[in-house]
Amino acid sequence: MLPASHKFKKLRFMRTGKRKYLYSAKAYKNPFFQNKKRSLFGQGELKNKNKLIIFTFAVIGLIMVWLLFFSTLFKIQKIEVAGVQNNLASEIELIAKDLAENRLIGKNNLLLYNKSELSKILNEKYYLDSLSVKRKLLHTLTINLREKQQVAIWREEEQYYYLDSDGNIINQLDSLNINGSSYPLIENLTAIKIDGRKANISRETIEYILNLFNEFKDNKHNFKIERFIIDRDVNTVKMAVLAGPKIYYNIKMSAAEQTAKLDLIIKNKLKDEFKNKTYLDLRYANNVYIK
Repeated sequence: MLPASHKFKKLRFMRTGKRKYLYSAKAYKNPFFQNKKRSLFGQGELKNKNKLIIFTFAVIGLIMVWLLFFSTLFKIQKIEVAGVQNNLASEIELIAKDLAENRLIGKNNLLLYNKSELSKILNEKYYLDSLSVKRKLLHTLTINLREKQQVAIWREEEQYYYLDSDGNIINQLDSLNINGSSYPLIENLTAIKIDGRKANISRETIEYILNLFNEFKDNKHNFKIERFIIDRDVNTVKMAVLAGPKIYYNIKMSAAEQTAKLDLIIKNKLKDEFKNKTYLDLRYANNVYIK
C-alpha cells in the first residue's frame, strides 16, 4: 500500500500520449526508535542534574558546619544585661559567659547558645518576675530580667534575705549591705524556717509591718525602729525600738489605734522612762501592759 499522496513527489511526463508517474524515493524513520533515544539521553541528563544538586547541598552543609563550629563569625563578644542593678548584672553576665565557654559543642557560638539552660539556671538562683534571653546578630546576647520587688529584709539564723510582698525569698544579701532606713528588718524567731523559697510569714503580716514601718520611719514619735520580730505569739508583731523596749501589736486590730494609744501612754505616763522599759503590750483593746 502506497503512502498518502502528500508523502511523495509526483512527476508527470507526456510520452506517446500516455501518462506515466515517477515516484521519488523517500527515507522513513521509526518514531518509536527516536523516542527511545531521546528518553535514554534524558535519563543521563537527569542523573547529572541530581549529582549536581547533591554536590551543592554537600558544599552548603560543609560551609554551615564551618560557620557554626570553626568560624568566629557568630562568636559571642558581648553580653548585655538589663533590668537589675550593676552588681547583680555583672554576676548574671558572668554566669552567661561561663555557660558559653564550658560547652563542648558550639562553644561560645551565638546561634548554638542554649537559652533554655541559662533561663533555668537564673530562675533557680534568683526569684524573678520576668526573664527574656535573646540573640542579637552577629555577636551579642541580651538578657533582660526583673526580680520580684523586695519590700523587707528577712533575718533567720544570722542570715539575711530580701523578701517580696508574698513572703517569698528573693535572694540572700550580705549583712554589711543592709540599710535599715530603706526596708523593715523582720527577724524570725519561730520554729518554722525557710521552706524552699517561702519564709514563715503571711502577706497580711508583711503588709501590717510595712504600715508600721512607714508610720515610724520619719522619727516623728521620737524613737527609731530597730527591727520587727515574729515569734510563737499568734497574730502578733513585736516592734523593737532602738535602745528601747519592744512594743507588741495585734495584727487583727487597727495599727493606727494601737499607735495612738502608745503615744498617749508615752506622753502622759512614761515620758522619759519609755526607753527604760522592757516591753509595752498594746494587743488588748482596753488595757496596756507595761514592764
